[in-house]
Amino acid sequence: MGILCKVVDMLLLVAFMAMLVAGPLIDAQLVLPEATFPEVLVRLKQQYAEEYQDYLMVEKPHFFVALVWLELIFQWPLVLLNIYGILASKHWFHTTCLI
Repeated sequence: MGILCKVVDMLLLVAFMAMLVAGPLIDAQLVLPEATFPEVLVRLKQQYAEEYQDYLMVEKPHFFVALVWLELIFQWPLVLLNIYGILASKHWFHTTCLI
């Protein structure tokens, strides 16, 4: 059972690392001015929106912008905390993953 927990923890670590990068670099472009981001990131977001026809990224409906703000304010710091919890083998890590 111990090895299964370690495998799940490593899968969670990979998912948290993706969220750690995607949140401030891609999702934040929806709520902050594009001039604050490097051109390569702006082109990456635009290419994704055009290729997959993601209307949420193009039209930026109010409910989606609110969800992105919630992600950046509440979820992103929790992702940082969870990455620390995995790497430091903290006992509270499994509880914060539920959040």
